[in-house]
Amino acid sequence: MEFTDVTYLWEGKTILIAEDNEPSNIYFEAALRKTKANLVWAKNGVDAVEIVKENDSIDLILMDINMPKMDGIEATRIIKSLYPEIIIVVQTAFILSGEERMCQDAGCDEFITKPIRLKYLLDTINHYLAVAKEI
Repeated sequence: MEFTDVTYLWEGKTILIAEDNEPSNIYFEAALRKTKANLVWAKNGVDAVEIVKENDSIDLILMDINMPKMDGIEATRIIKSLYPEIIIVVQTAFILSGEERMCQDAGCDEFITKPIRLKYLLDTINHYLAVAKEI
């Protein structure tokens, strides 16, 4: 994996990845490895909410919409009601009518669709963490 225009370094930042799909988790791990961000994993919305409650160092959440136990929209709603400053980037493979609006109403900061393009993912995260260095 090669970064070209920007070096994405998020050392000291913690990103929670709420995703139940193993191939997606492998993608995120590979995509974010060189950023030096601390990665935390949740396999469903219930776990995501609990992890945020137990870890006050979460800076940004990549939240899948379709997860077991609790979907990403409900998890986003709960997390944002408790911790409105946490950035939540919702991602989904399915674009249903009104889904983006439901995510915004729940409090998400950004909405991206799968398949996720690497540069767009990194630029989106960087926009919210604002710590990249131009090379």
